[in-house]
Amino acid sequence: DVYAIQEACKATNENGRSPIFTGVMAFVMGVVTMIRVSKNVPRKLTESTIYSSPAYCDDNSMKKSSMQSEKMAISGEEFMAVLKRMAELEQKVTILSAQPTTMPPEKEVMLNDAISRANVLEQELAATKKALDDSLGRQEDLVAYVERKKKKKKLFYW
Repeated sequence: DVYAIQEACKATNENGRSPIFTGVMAFVMGVVTMIRVSKNVPRKLTESTIYSSPAYCDDNSMKKSSMQSEKMAISGEEFMAVLKRMAELEQKVTILSAQPTTMPPEKEVMLNDAISRANVLEQELAATKKALDDSLGRQEDLVAYVERKKKKKKLFYW
């Protein structure tokens, strides 16, 4: 009896999940998905939904929309000032883009001097490195010579 119940549980519990658990999880995921998708839907009505209703020709609403557009419009003087400013900026940009991209001569001289100093320092560094390598080689030769003398001394003491 006990073994039959265990076999029945194994049959319904494939991969550690029962059909009831799977159904509940699918339902919960569906609800969560609907909530997340509904957050992205715009709250305002679009113009297409307004114009689809028969009340879109209402004179009051037309007057309100025209008044709002008048309030948001800028004056002619402000518009001309903005156009003048834009023309000045465009002129400055064309002047700057027309100038050649050359380096002033004094800066070029400074750059060449700095490069020559760097080359001199590089040559001095190479000479110093060569001198250090030579002295290291001589030091190794002296250490080897001293070691040989010590070995000869030890041989004569026997």
